[in-house]
Amino acid sequence: MATGGSSGGGKLAYRPRPGNIFIDKLTGTKYILEKVIGTCDFHFIYKASYYTAESTIEGRLLPTGYATVKFIEPGYDFYKSKAAEQLVRNSNMIHVERWRIQKFRHGYCVAFPYMSEGSLRYILSTRFQNGLPEDCIAIALKEALLGLFDLHFSGRVHKRFSAGSIYVSFKPRSVLNVEIKLGYATTIYESALETPTVLKRGPETGNQPYLGLKGKNLGGPPILDLSFLPDWAAAPEIFHLNFYDSDNENRNPAGSSSRSEIDENYSVKSDIWLVGIAALELAYGNLRISHREELEGLIRKIERSRRLPNKLEDVLEEYHEEEKKGKTKKVMGYLKDKMKLVKYNRMNKFSKEFEELVLDCLSTKESKRPSVGGLLHRPFFRNAKNLQWFQRRVLYAKDPMPYY
Repeated sequence: MATGGSSGGGKLAYRPRPGNIFIDKLTGTKYILEKVIGTCDFHFIYKASYYTAESTIEGRLLPTGYATVKFIEPGYDFYKSKAAEQLVRNSNMIHVERWRIQKFRHGYCVAFPYMSEGSLRYILSTRFQNGLPEDCIAIALKEALLGLFDLHFSGRVHKRFSAGSIYVSFKPRSVLNVEIKLGYATTIYESALETPTVLKRGPETGNQPYLGLKGKNLGGPPILDLSFLPDWAAAPEIFHLNFYDSDNENRNPAGSSSRSEIDENYSVKSDIWLVGIAALELAYGNLRISHREELEGLIRKIERSRRLPNKLEDVLEEYHEEEKKGKTKKVMGYLKDKMKLVKYNRMNKFSKEFEELVLDCLSTKESKRPSVGGLLHRPFFRNAKNLQWFQRRVLYAKDPMPYY
């Protein structure tokens, strides 16, 4: 039986030890938890090997394949995933393959395809802290947008499109070595393939041991799930309607709207805004932005210059100087002139096609943002290289850090 540790808020987290075996009662498939590969809320996400009746070859028991095992509770994401599974038959999206392989408290475990390299955000944080090469951004975003296109065509919106919800898998012996897929609802989690874990004792006497995060206080704040963007990164029409409290001088989220009320206001154009934010994250490696005003200031500066800076820090530093000195007009004019010189004084890091894509996605007016179909027809994506190029440039990269 799976065991869990306290999350600090009275909620029992799903954190069984690797080596636990689950058997799907409907199919007889055996799942063996191998290691922790990420988190979602307080729960651990596992890589599992699974064995079917065909797993015995010449008397040897060999795994049929590998899966991601995640604990869920019936609720909003569950119903979204179920509906998408029936409506969207797209190989560029990650769908749950087996539901209810094991019960735990008020929920159960599900299994979906194992993405060996984790999310793009994980790849950025561990290997490409200065951003991916632009030609690889085109490949990755194109694969994710193909999944988003079918999702929008089915009448649904994603709401959590980001570098943290796009996952990469590499299969050395497969015909198609590399796969890039978009997670949705239940199949989104924070990748941490090298999650430091430590064996803990159950909160009650007699409980079996369970896993905890090394260096984490289980009675402290919840684990941050980076696959979810902060509320202040949402599209303007979502942020100002649901999260921004104009009467709060500290500009904290309003926090008055329920999740269902917030979701009613999302549209396909709200997803396109998130595509623009994801493109910035892939370009710079890490959006070192801490609040909404900083984000809006950055976007305004990019719009004025109609170009992306080679280094995001250059614009952010000037934004903070502008705040300190209170010389808004002077600094904005200086920045506009300075960024115009980029075209003539040095080679720009980004192509005009990529800059236009980002600017159009981050338009403050919903009507001016393109559709997913419109994006995919742009030369930036139509001329994108294949997945084997991504494999060589990203997964096989020996010195990935110089892209800045």
